[in-house]
Amino acid sequence: MSILASYREKEELMRKLKEEMRKMEENTQLKKELTFKQEIESVLDKHERSVRDLAEIFALNAEAPSKSSGRGNRRTRKLKIYVNPNTQERIETRGGNQKQLKEWKAQYGSDTVEGWVVEERD
Repeated sequence: MSILASYREKEELMRKLKEEMRKMEENTQLKKELTFKQEIESVLDKHERSVRDLAEIFALNAEAPSKSSGRGNRRTRKLKIYVNPNTQERIETRGGNQKQLKEWKAQYGSDTVEGWVVEERD
């Protein structure tokens, strides 16, 4: 693709994006949300506070919005410790996809194996 063709493609893309932005700016719900956000930011600036301070005041487990999207926002699962009463084998896992745990559940039944949980912690 030539540079000129690439330039025209980008120009067309920019025109489409501007049209989408214009339509979004007419949306009353977006206007309300933007107004709300600006008012909150104004209050935070007035009191020299941050979003993190606001979350702390309201006892939220939220942090300031990060620019990177990822899976870091998920809550970590509790650690479960299973002890097989027949063999005294011990398994520590945060999920049910552990190989030995699956084998136990297939052999003894899920309800029985869940009864072998000796400890749960964060």
